[in-house]
Amino acid sequence: MAGNIACVDIGSSKICTIIANVSDKKIVDIMGVGSVPSRGVQKGIVMDIEDATAAIRDSIEQAQSGSAPKVSAAVVGFTGKHISSTNPMVSVDTRRRDHLVTELAIAQAERKMQAVVFPEDRVKVNIVKRQYALDRVEGIRNPLGMHGFRLDLEAHIVTADYAYMENLALCLKRAGVWVTSDSFIASPLAAAEAVLEPEDKLSGAIVADIGGGTTGISVFRDGTVWHTSALPVGSRQITNDLAVGLNIPFSAAEELKIKAGNLYPEQGGNGESLELISKYGTSPEEVSYIIRARMEEIVRMILSKSPHVPNIMVLTGGAARLRGMESFAREISGLQVRTGIPRVLPQDTKGLDDPMFASAVGLLLWGSTREGISDGSGSGPLEGLFKGIRNGLQSLWNSRPRISFGPPTTKED
Repeated sequence: MAGNIACVDIGSSKICTIIANVSDKKIVDIMGVGSVPSRGVQKGIVMDIEDATAAIRDSIEQAQSGSAPKVSAAVVGFTGKHISSTNPMVSVDTRRRDHLVTELAIAQAERKMQAVVFPEDRVKVNIVKRQYALDRVEGIRNPLGMHGFRLDLEAHIVTADYAYMENLALCLKRAGVWVTSDSFIASPLAAAEAVLEPEDKLSGAIVADIGGGTTGISVFRDGTVWHTSALPVGSRQITNDLAVGLNIPFSAAEELKIKAGNLYPEQGGNGESLELISKYGTSPEEVSYIIRARMEEIVRMILSKSPHVPNIMVLTGGAARLRGMESFAREISGLQVRTGIPRVLPQDTKGLDDPMFASAVGLLLWGSTREGISDGSGSGPLEGLFKGIRNGLQSLWNSRPRISFGPPTTKED
């Protein structure tokens, strides 16, 4: 795929739009960035359609303010505690006399995976292929041309609340963004795509995207994603704790957290942070105590969501920028810990090499490696399947999403 793509990452603290030029599945140029405070969204859930629509529109307009092209379609990131995931397996018989696995057999397995049924209030959003098995021999990445009697396909399916996705699609439509059901990517998956290396996925990794109102979690093992979810807690809880504990306004607590927050006060701070702490009549130790208590709870909640013991924890989101966060998470978890800086950005890109933009950059990576993202003109390959989007949201979500295997994996994963 070559051309311009756009992503809109919808979070509880900010809504970020990035317009980029891609070629040969690589991000060549960042053409426009718009980041505005989130409105109408709490803990990843749309609470006010008018406010959320206005914030999305403002973010897009800011990204288009320079020479960037107009956004008519986008890859959209979302989060919220309603996200859940599962790893089902389907089976097909090879049916040939020579029991050779053909493209037809693989397509049949994919259709069966696509047809996996969920409750009516859940919608399949992302389907990521994990592995194949032939006659119960697991770990096969590409079974085409191999011999076997039974072909199994295991996939990772991310589901979301039907009503939430409908409301989100409505906000985007009102903001002038053309979307289809496979335009949506769970933000925890996107963040992982931006910060993990193939060896991280192989050895076992947990990515924690700690945003303002939620913490997105994605767990990888054996080279592919194993678990995706989101906690209804984030760095906003730290701000609230500071406001209550120090009896100061919420806005003052937010400033204190950003400018003077430190999980290890003995390491000292600069003059500005010490002056700010003194201004609110507290001490570095008291500020640190409050932050540490909440962050320990969040880190332990993150660990509880992993179905196996990972090798490394990668921190993204605004909270990853707290002073001492890496060391503190390492102390609590006992794992290797690093801050996730978005990778594969153009060399001259400034501002996006920050953990708080990991999910937005990850959306660009998903968009740049997927085939056939429509430009909104109605001529894309998805037009036939999803043409009802322009006539009503009900037809959009009644049309179950086609299977989408996301970014191609390397030979290692």
